[in-house]
Amino acid sequence: MANIRLAYENRYTAAGTVLAASSEVSALPVAASQNTDRSYVWRSATATGTQTIDIDLGAVLAVTCAVLANVSVLGSGVVELYERGDAGSAGSATLVATFAAQDRDTRAVAAFFASQSHRHWQLKWTNPGSDSDYAELGYAFLGTYIEPAVNVMVPMPVSRQAPSIGSASSDGQQTYATRTKYFTGALTWDAVLPAQLDQLRAIFDAIGIETPLFIVLDTAVSWTTWFARFSGPLGWEIEPGMAIGRYGVSIGFEEAR
Repeated sequence: MANIRLAYENRYTAAGTVLAASSEVSALPVAASQNTDRSYVWRSATATGTQTIDIDLGAVLAVTCAVLANVSVLGSGVVELYERGDAGSAGSATLVATFAAQDRDTRAVAAFFASQSHRHWQLKWTNPGSDSDYAELGYAFLGTYIEPAVNVMVPMPVSRQAPSIGSASSDGQQTYATRTKYFTGALTWDAVLPAQLDQLRAIFDAIGIETPLFIVLDTAVSWTTWFARFSGPLGWEIEPGMAIGRYGVSIGFEEAR
């Protein structure tokens, strides 16, 4: 099992990145997949062929993972990631990764691979049955991830929240306004060295509580890939019995809805 992975420096949403979709609905353009409102999705036209998003990073940059949120595939197809070279114009497509189905609850899926440096990339929605269907993508990450040297502590508290609001009639019947369920949790590290504390501080300074990131607790367990925000302060302390230079660190998170 790999240590927890944190993906926050997003090349897909960077200012110099240019996206071009094979098709799009006018109210749901491809730029929607760069918006952290995951419910504001890119949607392709309804058709029987494949659908693609071409990604020009503007420069040759390293990439070690891609993460998707709120994905709709075409019929029985999948989503694939390709690299398309380093020149000014995109070249032939070489398969890098095939995404598994997104988790039912977190509505997210990650693909990790050995570092590759390219300018041009492509997300491709395959459609083997040629169904008349549309593809969707709520948000995407393309870039490198941070894997702290010391893993988070277990047991790790995780909760599935149900924020629907109920109102009772005079006779006790309940009527509910349905709200999207979401995860909350807390990340705690024990006895980390100053370099890891500095790494976590840098992440928190870069995104605070306002910008979501992808958190992947266990690459083999689909429901531990979250598109989430830190939900409180980053705290650290010298723990009892520990030498100076070893710290306990903690921070909460709340899944973005």
